Amino acid sequence: MKEYKFIKQKSTPIKKDADFENLLNSYAKTGWRVVNTFVHRGIVKAVLERDKDKA
Repeated sequence: MKEYKFIKQKSTPIKKDADFENLLNSYAKTGWRVVNTFVHRGIVKAVLERDKDKA
């Protein structure tokens, strides 16, 4: 069984693309993988997926 998580890039002047990349990498270390990304109203959003038994 899969589980999903929806995350978004913080929309502050301090946060950069590298910060979002680091966030994605931190999720990857716990078994999450990106299945989709998109931009909505200038904010990068991502859908993550992992096997539920890895939680």
